[in-house]
Order: sequence, then C-alpha cells, then structure tokens
Amino acid sequence: MSTHFAEGFYVITGASGAGKSTLLAALADLGYATVPEAALAIVREQQECNGNVLPWVNRPAFMEEVLERNIRNHRAAQSLRAPVFFDRGIPECLAWMQLSGLTLEPHHLAAPTQYRYAPTVFVAEPWPEIYVRDAERQASFERATRSYGPTVAAYVEAGYSTCVIPKVAVQGRVAFVLEQVANMT
Repeated sequence: MSTHFAEGFYVITGASGAGKSTLLAALADLGYATVPEAALAIVREQQECNGNVLPWVNRPAFMEEVLERNIRNHRAAQSLRAPVFFDRGIPECLAWMQLSGLTLEPHHLAAPTQYRYAPTVFVAEPWPEIYVRDAERQASFERATRSYGPTVAAYVEAGYSTCVIPKVAVQGRVAFVLEQVANMT
C-alpha cells in the first residue's frame, strides 16, 4: 500500500447526521476550500431529475457513481489552495460497497491507494442530539450509526490515523479542526 499522502487534503468523515456538512459550511464561510459530500450531492441531483441512481432504488449504480464522483472531486481539488476540506472521502466508499453486499472490483480496490488525503482524518462520532431525518437522510439514528464503525475502519485500514472532533458548537469544532491542521503542517 502506498504511504504517500496528499498534504493539505483533509477528510471530515464519521457518522451520518453528526454535523460534518455544517462544519464544512462554516469552514467555507471562513474562506477555506471545501468539497461537498458526493453521496448527498448525487441524491439531491437524482431527486431533482426524478432519476433512479439512488441508494434505495439502484444501490450498485449509486455506489459506483459515489466512487467516481469522489475521484473527480479529488482530481479537481488539486487546483484549489490548501488546506482543502472534504466531506467524506474515497476509502469509505469501499466500506459502504461491502456493507451493501457489492463485489469490489480491481478499480474499486485501487482507488484509495491512488487518491490519498492528509495522513490524519477528522472523525465526527454519532451524535443523537443533533441527528435529523429528512428527504436525503431517511434512516433512523440507530440504522445510520451502523456504518460508523466500518467507515472509520476503512480509513485506518488504508493507513490513516484518526482525530475525533469534539461534540461542541460548530465554532468550537471549526477552531479545533483548524488548530489540529496548524499543528500538522
């Protein structure tokens, strides 16, 4: 496995509904480059056009599109000024595929090695107090948290270390992440 990391590319991952997108939005408001969650973007696009590349309609096609979108996002981010913050990343795509019972093809297995991020991944733990079900997030909190362990494990297995984000107000989370990034550079 490659140990080459992409300095300046920081993943924020973890539990569904744990405040990742809110944290990314706050970082963007401060002028930092951010990359939105691919899966959520695809769901929104498919709902707008009445498409069927949705996890509850055609999971294999959806997962393939999530991986491809993450790869495109990674490539496009190379033109952005670091640090760049990603709402989820490529390693967890494979974990989600495995959880869905999908067969991992050679191009799936190669992606986490080809497209790397900074060596430390920020992790948002399950947070029931802020979890909200909506049109895009339809699972119960209990079901949503099932993917948390495999999601984090995918990064560890790919050679990343993890840094848990404290469960505090968004400005405190922003300050924590920026302090950690400053200490890593």
